[in-house]
Amino acid sequence: MDRVQVFDQNVKAYEAWFKENEALFEAELAAIKQILPTSGKGVEIGVGTGLFSAALGIKDGIEPSENMRKKALARGINVRKGLAEKLPISDETYDFALMITVDCFLDDVAEAFKEAGRILSAGGFFLVAFIDRETSLGKLYDQKKQTSEFYQQAQFHSSLEIKQYMELAGFTVVDARQTIFTIENRPQEVRPGTGDGVFGVIKARKN
Repeated sequence: MDRVQVFDQNVKAYEAWFKENEALFEAELAAIKQILPTSGKGVEIGVGTGLFSAALGIKDGIEPSENMRKKALARGINVRKGLAEKLPISDETYDFALMITVDCFLDDVAEAFKEAGRILSAGGFFLVAFIDRETSLGKLYDQKKQTSEFYQQAQFHSSLEIKQYMELAGFTVVDARQTIFTIENRPQEVRPGTGDGVFGVIKARKN
């Protein structure tokens, strides 16, 4: 089963996780919100069922899974079929782009980040939220990913690797946040930087 099929066939399980772990979802949203641009036109690449975009006020999305797209459309997201490595978007269309735990499922991270740069206007922002492999929980996720429906084929990255991919794609890192310091479903703080919280968010500006 390829990576798109995994999500296409497990929409209910995907949505159930966020309902059952509401405190963790709220922490992830809070970390993104702290550094998400408050103006301009944005798009979420790998929008899934639209849970994050709906909560963050992002109107447009790209998603390869048909069943995920249907859910996102029902949430009012203008979602189109497409892959991060070949976005069906014209040059310089958006002021910011967001990816949330998409990097670990990409066939070509460098190409996907380059595509994000292509669709952004001059000085636009690219935010990547990711499972930080080098944190304590990240190492645990990596060890146990074979038992997960979603993460079996995932290739997690460190914050350093994400930053390097961003820089190679023509971005300058300007800010970062981290959260989820325990997998217990309880309120979590958001801290600057990366390295401790398994959910990291890095913000970069297009050069």
